[in-house]
Amino acid sequence: MKHAWSIALLLGATFACGGAQTTKVQPTARTQPSAAPGPASKDPEPWRAQRPPAGPASEVHFPVPEQVKLKNGLTVMVARKPVPVASISLVFRHGGAACPPDKSGLAALTARLLTEGTKRHPGVKLAEEVEQLGTTLDEDAGRDTSSLSLSALTRDVDRALQLLGEVSTEPALLPVDFERVKNEWLDGLRSERQAPERLGSLATLGSLLGKPHGSPVSGSLVDVRKLTLKDVSDFHRKAYRAGDALLIVVGDVDPSAIAKSAEKALGKLTPGQSELEQPFVPPAPPQTKRLLLVDRPGAVQSSLMIAQLAGKRSDPGYEQRELLTTLFGGLFTSRLNLNLREEHAYTYGARAQNLATRSWGALLLATSVRTDVTADALKEAMKELAQLKDPKLGKPIRAEEVARARADLVQSVGARLEYGQRLGSTLSELWLHGLPGDYFQKYPSLLAAETPESLARAAAAIDLDRLLVVVVGDRQQIEKPLLALGYQVQAAPPELTE
Repeated sequence: MKHAWSIALLLGATFACGGAQTTKVQPTARTQPSAAPGPASKDPEPWRAQRPPAGPASEVHFPVPEQVKLKNGLTVMVARKPVPVASISLVFRHGGAACPPDKSGLAALTARLLTEGTKRHPGVKLAEEVEQLGTTLDEDAGRDTSSLSLSALTRDVDRALQLLGEVSTEPALLPVDFERVKNEWLDGLRSERQAPERLGSLATLGSLLGKPHGSPVSGSLVDVRKLTLKDVSDFHRKAYRAGDALLIVVGDVDPSAIAKSAEKALGKLTPGQSELEQPFVPPAPPQTKRLLLVDRPGAVQSSLMIAQLAGKRSDPGYEQRELLTTLFGGLFTSRLNLNLREEHAYTYGARAQNLATRSWGALLLATSVRTDVTADALKEAMKELAQLKDPKLGKPIRAEEVARARADLVQSVGARLEYGQRLGSTLSELWLHGLPGDYFQKYPSLLAAETPESLARAAAAIDLDRLLVVVVGDRQQIEKPLLALGYQVQAAPPELTE
């Protein structure tokens, strides 16, 4: 940022000075001085000069969904929202973590292929059916879930559910579609691996979690090349079962009518549940100050990530970890961003995240910095972590920091109410993690119960000597400064970023 100001000042000076030739300034005619200003008139509304005080904090009233279970075991969740368009999602409790160790990307590729056609409406005919509803059919896969979603006018919800049931129970899974989608998928994987931040994320989670939990949800190039149509068909048969599924509808709809339509549309889903996920066994943490380096010759920036395992979503202290991570690196005014961006101008931004899934959790710090300050930025980030962990270093957690983080988290929950699809995704967390139906209504009070002292106890769990550090950058320029910090620099195994 300082450099940008220097350029602006230099350009301003250049234009002010002109070129080599100078222009003689001609004298102008003398003008009569203007009359002296009279006394200022009294402001008839002096209150305008005062900054208005902040109003009372608004309360978040999060809906508590109505919930029923169908005969085949499918859970149906309905959230009433007075809008003419209903958001509909069918979520299955199996995602990237359910893929076998050497078949990463299988869950994501399966979800994608389901949208290519059904037995009754193959190929473009399915697209025509979706367009008749004036909507789009979307798919997604995360680490814990796979989902199909669309929206429809409330009067068309029954038709939309019929179509969703057809897609989930009668996919065409044609060889020609599989080969085309697979090739497109591989092209996407090759493209995203051009981004240093993506390479850093792949190397970090792969090293921190191991296979299969640390494998990319979208898959590695090596694994996706080996996937077959039979793999997709088998995964669909095992993972898309009624006992592992949630239908969530958000809109101005009648819950009893939704239950009847769902029974008719999704009653064909195979009953029962599948245990596909392998237990999470974390790799041994580094015993020295180890740093994994992904070499990018000629890079003008370095992507920097620091990570440590933490509690999974269902472990006690989740709200505590959310607050701690937010005040440290989740806000513009957070400690990490103020140091690396505002104080030292190393980066445009630095963030920290509290990642939490059904099987594992992690604290993750990420930023991109100029190549020449890579080691300095790492040093400052570690200094901030040390000060967060140990209040004796002169920077204890302050009440105002906690208040800012709490306000951000509460308001972000309120923001999820705006869009039906986002509200549905939020409510699906209740089902996925076994949370009570009124969890989000109580969420502000759960955050309010946390104090600087409780957050300090959470910060004490950070192990500065066992942190995983990953850097993507020009090894020739950054290795020596990193070695000078005491790190044992190792090349990241190629299979982590393939």
